[in-house]
Amino acid sequence: METTNISLELPAYAYLFGFIQSDGHLYNNTRNRGRVSIEVSKIDEEILWVFKNLIPFNSSITERVRNTNFSSQHTSVIWRVYDKRFRDYLESWGLPNGSKSKLIQLPSCRFSKVDYFRGLIDGDGSLGMTSKKFPFLSLVTCSSHIAVEYLELIKHITGKTKTSNKNTRDRVYNIVVYKEDAQLLTSHLYYNGCLALPRKLIKASEVLSWNRPPDMKRVNKKFWTPEEDRFITTHSIEHSMKVLGRSQSSVELRLWRLKKLSKQLVTN
Repeated sequence: METTNISLELPAYAYLFGFIQSDGHLYNNTRNRGRVSIEVSKIDEEILWVFKNLIPFNSSITERVRNTNFSSQHTSVIWRVYDKRFRDYLESWGLPNGSKSKLIQLPSCRFSKVDYFRGLIDGDGSLGMTSKKFPFLSLVTCSSHIAVEYLELIKHITGKTKTSNKNTRDRVYNIVVYKEDAQLLTSHLYYNGCLALPRKLIKASEVLSWNRPPDMKRVNKKFWTPEEDRFITTHSIEHSMKVLGRSQSSVELRLWRLKKLSKQLVTN
């Protein structure tokens, strides 16, 4: 493949860039030296060989065994690219050097959105069945930019508005959708023939095969709009209940959440 064919409008490269943003590292040293690397568990080795064959630059794949909190003999696989031309592409697309979890943003060029987000999810997300046997799909990110854009993607695909705040312990966004929403989002992200981790494709198949049990009631949640938020902050609870058709507990809870969100924005 010629280097002129490298573009994030191509699904494979959009996926690769999302995967690098979540699981990869870009190092730049003096005199134009540096490297790009991705380290994954041995079980996910196959995806690194796909990356190696995808790019038109020399790269290497090696193994290492080390002690971790979970295993005394954990085997991981590392893909490394030293070619500066590849690093230049990544930087031109917006990949920051070094520690980047809070800095990453959407690519600074045109890109294939579903493939890019699938790369992020394969690196920093999960999907499958909950302990109660219904489907879910989640993305964890430190980046406010990524969180906002992912929520927009969810709204575009499902038609539902979700909100998410950083949790207090880890200061990350954990954005999760369940049941039919998870199925709908999964069908767009993990479409037939897409590039993805094999184990995630298996999980995607499980998600899409789920059927709602007859005794599981569907709850149609009424989401708050920005207009309703402005209304309840400028009117009494009683008046808001009458005009918006909301219960007292619903209005009070929403006011509490808006107040909490306002404090978080001031703190940040």
